[in-house]
Amino acid sequence: MPENTLQDDIKKYINPWKGFVKRRAKGILKHDYLVPGGPYEEQWDWDAFFVGMALSAEIPTEAVFLKNWALNYLESADDTGYVPGCLVPAGFDPRLKQMKPFMAQGCYFASRSLNDFEWLKDETLYQKLIKVVMYRENHGCFDKELNLGGWTNSMESGADNNLASLDYPDNSVASVDFNSFLYLEYKSLSLISRKTGRIQDAQQFEEKAENLKKAILEKMWDKTHGTFYNINLKDKSFITVVSYSSVHPFWAGIATQEQADTFFKNYLLNPNKMLSPYGIRTQSKDHAGYNNVNMIKPYSNWQGPIWPIATYIYVQSLMNYGYEKEAREIAEKVIKLCIQDIQKSGGMHENYDAETGEPLAAPNFVSWNLLLVDVLNQIDRKENPFQLLR
Repeated sequence: MPENTLQDDIKKYINPWKGFVKRRAKGILKHDYLVPGGPYEEQWDWDAFFVGMALSAEIPTEAVFLKNWALNYLESADDTGYVPGCLVPAGFDPRLKQMKPFMAQGCYFASRSLNDFEWLKDETLYQKLIKVVMYRENHGCFDKELNLGGWTNSMESGADNNLASLDYPDNSVASVDFNSFLYLEYKSLSLISRKTGRIQDAQQFEEKAENLKKAILEKMWDKTHGTFYNINLKDKSFITVVSYSSVHPFWAGIATQEQADTFFKNYLLNPNKMLSPYGIRTQSKDHAGYNNVNMIKPYSNWQGPIWPIATYIYVQSLMNYGYEKEAREIAEKVIKLCIQDIQKSGGMHENYDAETGEPLAAPNFVSWNLLLVDVLNQIDRKENPFQLLR
């Protein structure tokens, strides 16, 4: 009898968890929505976005949950475009301040998968979408001189204790991950505007995307160290921490091939830096703050452990620049970690020890781990969904 392939094991062990992430509409969440599984009843911004991407990768009609995700946020946003990143049936959870820059991407991918952009022709909804995307530039942490923005604080970034922004005063760090997400938001708005016949808006947001790309390349790339760094807005200096956030310009397709070759060799695929025997670390091993502590309060640990969501971003980054072999190797390692976890503990965790592969925090965690279901197929097809935005 032939040995099970990794794809067979994915279907057997990871696929069944898809049923744990769906919730019926309730309270202010007027549309059926997605949660990180387990005990959660909240709609979190990037959790639900990536879960929606995972579900629709196999079954396009499941993108209705991405559409619902967007509608729940858009219908809850105020006239300035402010809407917290976490919505609960009873109201807002203010811990994450403004939602992360994924709104336009969610709307675009939902519409594309459902083959329906008609709902975005509604002018009221479209204008609310623009206000949500533009909120941070108009009302948040955004340095007009640099043309770069950032999170209110590290917790809002989702990479809770990332040392590239942790413990800095609120609104004082221009973040590589934030600006890469925002670049894709502008590209998505441009595509949505074009699809709905708003050609002038499409040109405007395409121009904003290109200007932001230029700022990221010129201001955030350190030629000396060969990496992208966050910037301390108080003195415009680099925050010299190589971490998960440093990788995002490669994921967004902003970086050049030369920059990718340099960063991948010196950091991402370097065992003394980011590469571990079990995947890719969330912080470079040679940093004094590197650790694999099992913690979830007050922060989840992004100072070293392997995260499936970070793996998804790393794998797509490698694919974008022709490193398919390495992308597959990394993806397979982390998929095996999750499957072994399910076999031993009955569920997955949100992160894993980069030195031992042992599960760390949040048992029975589902959420964006579901992205691993289709990632090998994407590698085989040489298809990164986010390339569609470029």
